[in-house]
Amino acid sequence: MRNRLSENAGEALRTVGSLSTVGLAFVLALVIGFWFGQVLDRWMGTKPLFTIVFFFFGLAAGILNVYRIVSRAYPPSTAGIRPPVQAPPASRPPLAAGSPDETEMHDDDH
Repeated sequence: MRNRLSENAGEALRTVGSLSTVGLAFVLALVIGFWFGQVLDRWMGTKPLFTIVFFFFGLAAGILNVYRIVSRAYPPSTAGIRPPVQAPPASRPPLAAGSPDETEMHDDDH
């Protein structure tokens, strides 16, 4: 006999599993960016330039990784969002007694 997890428990475990990679993904992106900058600096002889540039590329990639992982783990919910309320069409003020209506104003034949 096999124990099966309920659907909610399985979903919770998947969420925890994906969120557990956040720290690793962030640090790994930083380290790869820094390492690649070091390699380019040694190859081209521009000691701190590419290390700094690719460190910030790695930082940006790490932040993007964290955003992607978290947004997959917690997708936006539409349950509590109401559709925007539309304003009723503008009504015209009542015409004053004796004033011409639209048909009389645009009728050039009379």
